[in-house]
Order: sequence, then structure tokens, then C-alpha cells
Amino acid sequence: MKIVNSISRPQKVYETSGSQPALILCDDFNLYVCKYNRQQGVEAKKLFNEFLAGHFAQIWNLSIPEFCLVKVNPEHISGHNSLQPAFFKTTCFGSKHNRHLAEVDEFYSEISPAQKKKFHKKYDFLKIALFDIWLANEDRNYNNYNLLIDIENQNKFTPIDHDAIFNTGNLDKGLVLLCDNESLIHTDLVKRLFTSKELRNSDFIKNLKKEYYLYISKCENNLDRILQKTPDDWQINRAEYQNLLKENLFKKQWVDESLEYFLYLVQLQFK
Repeated sequence: MKIVNSISRPQKVYETSGSQPALILCDDFNLYVCKYNRQQGVEAKKLFNEFLAGHFAQIWNLSIPEFCLVKVNPEHISGHNSLQPAFFKTTCFGSKHNRHLAEVDEFYSEISPAQKKKFHKKYDFLKIALFDIWLANEDRNYNNYNLLIDIENQNKFTPIDHDAIFNTGNLDKGLVLLCDNESLIHTDLVKRLFTSKELRNSDFIKNLKKEYYLYISKCENNLDRILQKTPDDWQINRAEYQNLLKENLFKKQWVDESLEYFLYLVQLQFK
């Protein structure tokens, strides 16, 4: 797993409602949006969620930003207005910054029928919605897309922010299906991108089902390898998480229910 080190003070802090990630230049001369562990000495559960979802998203062939582990020198944080050096004593999760990525909510309301053609990978939008249902990601919806568009690369959809997977970190309590308004399917953008005929296309549904079960099988087969890459200072109990994931996320009943629920939500939008 690639590890980089900070070489300067943060260039920006993103004032989100949650983690307030910092944009930091590292020794590979790339900028990374870094998420950190605010509570030292405890399990870095949110960073682990980002890490795990990032690896799974790669297996699903989703266009996520390149990510790595980032060692931030606390001296680069000293005296900062909103950050504390203690936040950066443990390894950070860093997403490579790309200036060609734009937030979906800046564009979605302006999409015309003619502009749909610019989205060469628009079905990835639906894959991301299914990915979220499977992972029980409660933080990507009509009110908070957590989705970027790569305007220099065929307007590909790029999902970000996965620290709220497993019903906001409750994997140990079992998984619960999202409410319909907690899914990307319950957004205006679905109807702007797709016609009812497109979503009910039998070939599309058939291929999606085939891909879905293949992706999940690959995620499960790679689980041990992914867990072994987690930094020790995140204090993740790898054996415990492996058991929880096998018993919940990869349980056949949950896998089947997630797909069925996704298809139900799609059909619901065009009644």
C-alpha cells in the first residue's frame, strides 16, 4: 500500500458537516485530501470504512480517486486555526486531489436531454447506488450527493466519502436496508439521466445482476489481503472485522436483499 508524507502545511480545510478533511501536499508532489482520526487511542473506524470501501470500489470498477496512506507531520499542523496536531498522530487516509473533478450538485439541475450524451458512463451512477445499498452507506442521497464528475474524462461519476457505510459504522449490530430517500435512486438526477425504457431494459438488468454477484465474490476473495494492509496504528481488530464482514456483508441473504431492494427502488421511480 502506497504511503506518502506531508511536506507542507495544509493548503485548505474543507468545511463539510462531518470530517473537515485537509488538502495537503506530499513528498510525491501530489495533493491529497486527508481524513484523520480525531480521537487518539481508539479504533479509527471511519478511516477503516474509507479504506475498505475504497478497495471494494476499485473491484467494482468505479471511478474513485486514487487513494493511499498519508503520514502528516504534526509540526505542519501546529498553530492551525481549526486543526490540532494530535489529530495527525496516526496515519491518515488520503484521496488524490484532481482539479478536474466537480461536484454533482453544481451541474445536475442543468442537464438537458442533449447533454445526457456527454455522460458516456452514466450507468455507473446506478452501480454506485447499488454499491451504496450493499454497503448500507447512509451518506449519499438527494441532500448530499458525495459524488463528483470528472469533466475531463467523459464526465465519469466519481463517488467520495464512505465513512458512513455499515449504517454509519454499526456493522457489529447487523446491517439494515437504507430508507428509499437515503439512496441516489431517490434523486432527480436519475430521471434526468435515464428514461423509463432504459431502466427497464432486460439486457441491462441481466448484465447488472451478473456483474453484481461477480463483484461481491471478488470483494470477499480479496478481503483478507485488504485487511492486512490496514495500518497498525488504526487499532483495527482484523480477525474480528473479517468475521463480522463474512457474517453480515457477504451473507447470501443480505446480498440478495440488497439487489432486490435496488431493483424495487428503480421501478418505484417510474410508477
